[in-house]
Amino acid sequence: MAGQPTVSVVIPVWNAARHLRETLRSVLCQTCLPDEIVVVDDGSTDDSAAVAESLSPLVRVLRQENRGESAARNRGIEAARGDWIAFLDGDDLWHPEKLARQLAVVMADPAVDCVHTNWYYFGEQNGQVDVSAVSAEERYRPGFVAAENPFRISSLLVRRQLSLRFPEWTQDGEDLIYFLELARMARIALVPEALVGYRVHGGGQSRAADMLVRRYRALQTYLDQDDRGDRDEKWSEGDRQGIRAGFLLLMACCAVEARYTRDWPRYWSLRRFLAECGEELPEQGHAILRERIWPPLLYRIKDLWDGLRAWAKPRDGRESEPTETGR
Repeated sequence: MAGQPTVSVVIPVWNAARHLRETLRSVLCQTCLPDEIVVVDDGSTDDSAAVAESLSPLVRVLRQENRGESAARNRGIEAARGDWIAFLDGDDLWHPEKLARQLAVVMADPAVDCVHTNWYYFGEQNGQVDVSAVSAEERYRPGFVAAENPFRISSLLVRRQLSLRFPEWTQDGEDLIYFLELARMARIALVPEALVGYRVHGGGQSRAADMLVRRYRALQTYLDQDDRGDRDEKWSEGDRQGIRAGFLLLMACCAVEARYTRDWPRYWSLRRFLAECGEELPEQGHAILRERIWPPLLYRIKDLWDGLRAWAKPRDGRESEPTETGR
């Protein structure tokens, strides 16, 4: 398309060969192809780099020692030649119209710095995230970003001239820190369609029981650094409180989910941390601390009993009449 901005796709990979071919094909099947695909191999021990290089001349592979996802993304940003950067994780997927829909927004409004889309998740879990009903003012408010996170890295198209980079001092919550900075410094637009697929599978750091606790501590470090920094634009005290409160609310909600899914290591990691938070804790967190938890064996018995009752329930939804032998 005449006058269309150029796009570089940046994909950090570490031992991603299992899904990388499918991911790259979802880029190569775009109705509006990018100008280049920069794959940063972050010290993989599998054949991720070879898989990437085998698929298309559009793919450019950069290799480095293992330094973490943030360092790999930052290297991709520095190496990119396009006007815009589209981030993509090595196991996520794009709908064929993803880039075309985002570039249409960019060309209609030259003041936009970032365009993201709604997204769906698939694999071990299935569902969709749609933030279209949330007003833009609320959607990018720092407290909302911390609690609800309207973004997904693989959905972002960002102007390369933005000075924003991923924090390399942590490998916990670096995406959230990037999103908060993005909400602070960029003009953002949303494409309402779910055009990005986030693959849910085991083995990632997000499955660690203490993952959210580590992310909160990294978030607190980020806020402290911002407060001590010499930049003109800092988070206000109200914004800092909102960010902390938003993430604590997220932790409380995840503790409820962990209880319902019987993920006890995660539940107790979150509950012990929430107990240390004192006055900052939202009411949902206090509710977690007040609830009584029974021994895990009792929950297993309850879940088994509930499962048997559901299995025995007639298809028409009515309770079965007891037989003589069942009274």
